[in-house]
Amino acid sequence: MPKRTERDESPPDAEDETASKGPTLRGRKVAKHRGYRHIATRSGYSATIPSADAARDVTANILSVNEVIRACKWAPRLPKTTSYGSNIDEYADRLQLAMEESLPPGSASEIRASVEVFARRAMNDAVQRAFDAGVSRVSTNLMMSALRPVAPSLRYTFMAPMGLVRHAQTTLIGPEDAQSPALAASPTDEATIKTEASTIRAQVALSNKKKGEAEERKVKRKARREELQKQREAEAKAAGGAKTA
Repeated sequence: MPKRTERDESPPDAEDETASKGPTLRGRKVAKHRGYRHIATRSGYSATIPSADAARDVTANILSVNEVIRACKWAPRLPKTTSYGSNIDEYADRLQLAMEESLPPGSASEIRASVEVFARRAMNDAVQRAFDAGVSRVSTNLMMSALRPVAPSLRYTFMAPMGLVRHAQTTLIGPEDAQSPALAASPTDEATIKTEASTIRAQVALSNKKKGEAEERKVKRKARREELQKQREAEAKAAGGAKTA
């Protein structure tokens, strides 16, 4: 029987215990970056082969069809908060697309072809701006600067989450004797908040109307299915009676 050495009898150190508990934070980060590189390489990006237009060299889609459908049918879920400032038209369009328009996978695949190129072009520009600025991450400001040139051509706006901004501007924090808003509001913001009150009321009314119409369509579809089911059962019963006769 082999003798146990001093190394075998010594208790495990802290590093061994950490390794036994699972991947470390650095290990998970490295694995995530490795996965991103794999997806980028598979979709057409290369660190060795230059591309004249990397946004259009799509060898495989990064975006899935389900992601495109969710993006197209996205709508603000809280009508009692500011969504697009005082613009009720964009809110109405978003609700209509989300609650009334259907988007089958075939149609979403056609949309994905354009969305893929647009998203790649925006991200490439933002990453280049981050590289030029000497930073390692794409910030919100860098992405805004990349999207700002195409804003006049877009049907819908892109902006900061105004509901969250207004919540921070109207929420008091700190001790009771020295409370202040979580986010300071300028005189212009204060005037805008007052005008947005009427827009929020219109959003709530429109949301309730769309929800009522959607529930009514759901009830009609259910009644139609039940009617067709009864019709099929009656036809099957009549066919069975004819055979026995």
